[in-house]
Amino acid sequence: MKQSVFMILILLNINSAMAQNLTIRRLQDKLRYDATDSAKCMTLDSLSMYNMFFYHKPDSTLYYCNEYINLAYSIPDKKYLVLAYARISFNYINTGRYKEALNMALKGLNLSDQYHIQDYLSALYYDLTWAYSNLGDDKEALKSGLKGISFLKANKDSFFDQALHLYGNVGSTYLGIGKTDSALFYYKKMDSTAAISKELAADNIRYWYWSQYYLYYKKDYKKADSVIAAAIAECLKYGEFFLNYFYAFSASSYLRQGKINQAVSQAKEAYMHSLPIADPSGELQAAGVLNICYEKSGNLDSAYRYLKLKDSLNDVLRAHTNATEIQQLQFDQQLSSKEQEAAQVLQTQKNRSKILMYVFITALIFFLAIAYIQYRNSKQRKKANAILKQQKEKVESTLSELKSTQAQLIQSEKMASLGELTAGIAHEIQNPLNFVNNFSEVNNELIDELNAERSKPNTERNEQAENDILNDIKQNLEKINHHGKRADAIVKGMLQHSRSSSGVKEPTDINALCDEYLRLAYHGLRAKDKSFNAKFEMEFDPAIEKINVVPQEIGRVILNLINNAFYAVSERKKLNEPGYEPEVIVSTRNEKDKVEIMVKDNGTGIPESIVDKIFQPFFTTKPTGSGTGLGLSLSYDIVTKGHGGELKVVTKEGGVTEFIILLPVS
Repeated sequence: MKQSVFMILILLNINSAMAQNLTIRRLQDKLRYDATDSAKCMTLDSLSMYNMFFYHKPDSTLYYCNEYINLAYSIPDKKYLVLAYARISFNYINTGRYKEALNMALKGLNLSDQYHIQDYLSALYYDLTWAYSNLGDDKEALKSGLKGISFLKANKDSFFDQALHLYGNVGSTYLGIGKTDSALFYYKKMDSTAAISKELAADNIRYWYWSQYYLYYKKDYKKADSVIAAAIAECLKYGEFFLNYFYAFSASSYLRQGKINQAVSQAKEAYMHSLPIADPSGELQAAGVLNICYEKSGNLDSAYRYLKLKDSLNDVLRAHTNATEIQQLQFDQQLSSKEQEAAQVLQTQKNRSKILMYVFITALIFFLAIAYIQYRNSKQRKKANAILKQQKEKVESTLSELKSTQAQLIQSEKMASLGELTAGIAHEIQNPLNFVNNFSEVNNELIDELNAERSKPNTERNEQAENDILNDIKQNLEKINHHGKRADAIVKGMLQHSRSSSGVKEPTDINALCDEYLRLAYHGLRAKDKSFNAKFEMEFDPAIEKINVVPQEIGRVILNLINNAFYAVSERKKLNEPGYEPEVIVSTRNEKDKVEIMVKDNGTGIPESIVDKIFQPFFTTKPTGSGTGLGLSLSYDIVTKGHGGELKVVTKEGGVTEFIILLPVS
């Protein structure tokens, strides 16, 4: 039965792909018979956008963009040239080249000013909003988005319903900077615009923004599931616009709720709907969720199969990216040549000579500057080598004296960490034990009630009440069993992490490791000091895969950094500053070939004068007896020497401090 359903879905997806192929062929036929250049421009525009969104062919997109720009430069009506730059900019946004996208959008605006063109400006402002947002410039992103919205109101430009995209993008940008009220204002504007829109994908555009708002920002999974379900129904009704990604959102929501079977089902849907549209990124996202689901459910064979699939899809994406970058570079060269030809028509020979002279002078100054810098660096290098040689001799003379002291202090540091972990474990286990004891007492009372009811004469006995009591007893026993297993899992997990380190690297879930040690550190400190209290948050990147590390050693590093963060906010809390709330944030992020772990606090900060010393052995800012001065030194050695990573700090005295761990993926 399952195989039959699977085959039907594949056939439906093949039919969808055939429909897309048919649309492409019809547009290609139309291009051959278009009577005017303006008609050809609009057909080329449709071909470039259709290949970009529905066919996922960056090479075909670039081909039609190239044909489009060549034709737009050659005809008198330059409004199509402005639109062509908007399309090229959006193509670069979709392939992750945000600086190039920004450059193309700004060129389009310059052309609109140069030729006094008001058509299609909303598309350019939309591109600018996306480019600035992805480059981290939220101020310029908002500025561009609000300009686009003002332009739409003033000119009634509804080209491809840019208002929907602009409202959604501005709302997302406000969310990114923490202005929730402003974000919701523009999301509601987006909803009201979608209600009167004639575009079939209007509802799916707003569903796209709302689903991510509830899923990732609010973490309201019930609401997210409702929005995503509506989006999927809309896709199936009017066309598969991002259908695979909505299924992926649904799978992610179920996974976060611990509903593994539902997450697997939705992830498979996402994967199957990514196949016919040749979307490897959609396939990769679905495979990642399936890998995590099967791993959590203990189905290691399936988990391994989807892990291998992820690896192969990553290879495909890398190959796609490399090929696309080469094609885009070639396109950039062709476009640059076309722009230069257009500029040469407007310039005189005198101006060209001046430009060449300025270029020559600039190059000469540049090479002279490089020669001077190299000469100066050479002298400084020789001087630095001499100083380093002297310092090396001094360090070697004291190294033997430090080794014995260091060994004793390392053991002391390990024992302190063990004490903190023990307190945290005790607190973690106490919660499920409380549930077990409470439900056991309730069951005893229920059994007494049941016996009292059964001791009555048959005419007075209430069978419904007896059945209700028995059902309550059964439910309580299930809860006792659940919390008993939870306590057992905590003990087994901690035994695994607290056993003596073998020094052997193994695939480790970094998010789980951070979550575990953050909670244990907090509860350990609470066990020692009942008055201690601080807000702590976790911001984990769900896309991070397992990486090879020694979990005991990395756990020791994370625990040390978290303990330091809690100590810093506790010290600042003692200053009784008005309005101050201690806060510690532990976050993870995938950085291509590295995984970033960041421990952030708003404590006392580190003075600039000692930042360079904090990783030195035996250096500490804590009072005598409160620290050995080896915690950060050991952490630095574990990360850099033991794992080939990086450990760095970003801090401001009296402000925020960030300790950042970068671990290589391979």
